[in-house]
Amino acid sequence: MSNVAYKTDAAPNIHRKQAPVPEPSKQPLRRGKVTLGEKLLISIAVAIVLIMAFRIISVQAQIYSINEKTQNQETKVSAKEKQTGDLSTEVKSLSRYERVYKLAKKKGLKLNGENVKVVGGQ
Repeated sequence: MSNVAYKTDAAPNIHRKQAPVPEPSKQPLRRGKVTLGEKLLISIAVAIVLIMAFRIISVQAQIYSINEKTQNQETKVSAKEKQTGDLSTEVKSLSRYERVYKLAKKKGLKLNGENVKVVGGQ
């Protein structure tokens, strides 16, 4: 056999395969994934909320303790006012003219109108 090329009238029977057209694939939705920036923003927001909550609670605790101290001081002041009122009532009762005159008589003092001096009280 020889290597001779020959021409034929017949159309060549060439079958070209078409490349399959890729169908547009649907990308799955990426739900539930949080980006780094979102995580950072969320953590900053949570930190701010926690700091503010702690600050509010500490301020309320300070207010409570100051109110408690104020009430204790007011109680002490009212007790002292009551004691002062009681003592002033006792001073008034002890400084009555009749009582002083009676004590002076017991001690042997006599009333001399020329030696009496009136002292202004408070």
